[in-house]
Amino acid sequence: MNHQSAAYRLPVTKLPFVGERADGRFGYWVLPELRDDQDPRITGRTFAAWYLLYVEYNGRMAAEDLMDRIEREMPSRYPAVDRAFLAEVMSRRSQNSSAA
Repeated sequence: MNHQSAAYRLPVTKLPFVGERADGRFGYWVLPELRDDQDPRITGRTFAAWYLLYVEYNGRMAAEDLMDRIEREMPSRYPAVDRAFLAEVMSRRSQNSSAA
């Protein structure tokens, strides 16, 4: 289901990885502290799911702009989260392009 044609938008500030950085500035790849028992791969895949919702609601151009901003702020202090996020997003993109 593509919500792009509807009046719905997912504000970037609703994404769990967007917010205030430790230095007080706004950031697009701001990761919360991970607990010792928290799997960084699951966190990365969860953030990818949020990003894919953003794509669905806001369209490819907005998503590409957001990805450019995220990639400029990488790497984070959790490289495994970064890798899982990027791998999941790229995997979904290749699935979607092969299905089209």
